[in-house]
Amino acid sequence: MNETNETHDVNELLVFLHNDLDAAGCQLNIEHKLPQIRKKYWYTNYSNIPEIVDEIERYVNQFGNKHLIIADVSFSDNKDSLRRLYNLPVNITYIDHHLYPDDFWDEFPNMKIHYDKSKCATLLCYEYFKNTNENLEKLSKLIDVYDIWQHKHKHFSISQDMNYYFWQHDISTFCTKLISNNYNIPSDWKQIIDSYHTERDESIRKYNDNKLIHRAGEITIVFGDDFYNEIVIDEHNKGKNFVIIANSYGIVRVRINQDSEYTKEQLDNLRLATTGTKDIGHLHAFTYKMNRQPNFENIMAEIQKITNDIELSCQ
Repeated sequence: MNETNETHDVNELLVFLHNDLDAAGCQLNIEHKLPQIRKKYWYTNYSNIPEIVDEIERYVNQFGNKHLIIADVSFSDNKDSLRRLYNLPVNITYIDHHLYPDDFWDEFPNMKIHYDKSKCATLLCYEYFKNTNENLEKLSKLIDVYDIWQHKHKHFSISQDMNYYFWQHDISTFCTKLISNNYNIPSDWKQIIDSYHTERDESIRKYNDNKLIHRAGEITIVFGDDFYNEIVIDEHNKGKNFVIIANSYGIVRVRINQDSEYTKEQLDNLRLATTGTKDIGHLHAFTYKMNRQPNFENIMAEIQKITNDIELSCQ
């Protein structure tokens, strides 16, 4: 960086977001509320939270920024990183909806917190900033349908399409396109989504042909990352209560049918048994990274462990 504290705008707003569709919705709402304020964005995939915090810390120490917004970033299993941000000489506004222990916020009395686990972070941002754009409100609610997995909502299928459309862009490009079109569906939507539907159907066919989807009782196991949301929806619609998705990078996703009769206590116990904490992700969906090397034997051992955890926690 060639800038100095003398030339840098200390009123530049720092923003720390997740890297998914919900994070993009947060950015759209921040930009709508504060279009004239210069901003510096960071995005995390969760595995790199400590590195991102290092960058923010260096940036604040060099340039003296005074305000930081954090949205859609869960620190439930990374509290030390939040402590480091809290101890910086900045005013923090924290907007989120992930699961936390009841006393999680007690040691952050000077942080402005807007928290509600019943809504996605995008919708929380829309409400927090008191935005009034009708199209942005519709888009924020559509993102909420996807992110909170409102599978019985009439727009659930469209929300899946929106998520796919998002992942064909980086966040900045996606936001620029939506802003320039007043938050309406962009002109290239149909072309991209039509192609997506074709690719989705072919990919799922190959999953089945290559025996990368295994079903036993109420559990479905998927080996791979492509179109896993679509597989989850289909398996849940067929009555499967648990879908476990494991990829070659050691990322494991567990998705639980919201129509299942399992109690909150049972699902809390499952997250605790599988990850070591019940305060991770959401009640019916959580993701974590394996502690061991993601080779074939270890992935299979991890899958066996999860299936055992399901049996013990949800009996």
